[in-house]
Amino acid sequence: MFYVLRHGQTDWNAALRLQGSTDIALNEIGREQARVAAQLLTGQGLTKIVTSPLSRARETAEIVGHAVGLEVETDPRLIERNFGAFEGLTLPEVEVLRRDMGEIMNPQADLDGRHYPLDAEPLSDVFTRVSSSLIDHRKNNEISLFVFHGIPFRVVSKLYLGEMHTSPNASPVRFEPMGDGWHMSPLDPGNTPLSQHQNLQTSMGRF
Repeated sequence: MFYVLRHGQTDWNAALRLQGSTDIALNEIGREQARVAAQLLTGQGLTKIVTSPLSRARETAEIVGHAVGLEVETDPRLIERNFGAFEGLTLPEVEVLRRDMGEIMNPQADLDGRHYPLDAEPLSDVFTRVSSSLIDHRKNNEISLFVFHGIPFRVVSKLYLGEMHTSPNASPVRFEPMGDGWHMSPLDPGNTPLSQHQNLQTSMGRF
């Protein structure tokens, strides 16, 4: 069993601006979201908190850590995907680039069926690093909380559930074995991840 939490809101989230590996801090709404998530995670028996080094994830993790009495460990393998030339753009701007600027775009669709800039990190690389982090930190019967970003969340849900899910900001969930597979249980019924086919807003993850 382990827990996953996407970071709280940033100003770029609110503006539907793609962050990727750009280090954007939480806004005040995001900090309050993290405090609510911390309350939901209190009493869940956490023994370890591991976070992406980006400040929006690290501060979210530290707010939870303070509430549950745990120090936070940073793992660079949990960083958000680098979107290359897409970073800092709004979603409508991204779609314009996909349509009109083929010279900077990879002609081969990535694993999610979408085209990304030539300088973007391949999604397969995100799968490799995130999965290795989870394997390492779930050893020794630890009950770990992983705090990171939208694309790593999609990776984890694909690895354990067989389908990509997108997460809103600060939605804590539990992954636990059930029968021959795994089950995901949201801790906040009003703030839950969606399966990718339900998420009509964007393939980049919920905002």
